[in-house]
Amino acid sequence: MIRLNLLPKNLRRRVESGWWGLSALLLALVVLLTLGILHYTAYTELSLAKAERDALRAEVEALRPFIEEQNRLQRERRTLEALLAIREGLRKDFVPWSEYLAAFIAQIPREGGRFPVALRSVGTRALPEEEALRQAQGGAFDGKRVRVEFNVQGEALNQSALVRFVQAFETSPRFGIEFQGASMDERGLYTFSARIGTVGGEGSAR
Repeated sequence: MIRLNLLPKNLRRRVESGWWGLSALLLALVVLLTLGILHYTAYTELSLAKAERDALRAEVEALRPFIEEQNRLQRERRTLEALLAIREGLRKDFVPWSEYLAAFIAQIPREGGRFPVALRSVGTRALPEEEALRQAQGGAFDGKRVRVEFNVQGEALNQSALVRFVQAFETSPRFGIEFQGASMDERGLYTFSARIGTVGGEGSAR
């Protein structure tokens, strides 16, 4: 049977095409699939990050005894370095007074086994490195960098004894002398004063 619709076009029933519904369904499926993929990707990355975190925690726990031992060794090293620094400081500031004094006395000239010069007073002091260098650069003690300084006052039997005393320290590579003055008293003895420097282990600063 043939069906004819004789109604005007504006009164006819419009039949919608089925493609629009199919397109909307496909779009919804694509969106859902994309969201699913994104969710799966994010979940996978989160799971990998958690697994890596757990592995790192396990590694840290396994290495904890070694880390604690290393920290202990570092603390011991710092303690030893501090002790070595203290020992080095003490060694640097240590002055072997007996050796310096023995060398000073042995340098005094003798006549017939006796000293023609008598020392009435001897003052001693150790010079800091900066002062010793400054004095040497200034020409003190003939430019020698001395470690110990002797301030002496004494008496000489005669002029030749006094000259030999000064020359003994003036010509020695280990000593330097700054003669401060002399005078003859009523007894005919020469009283004098001088600064005598003893070179340390570094030797002369010439």
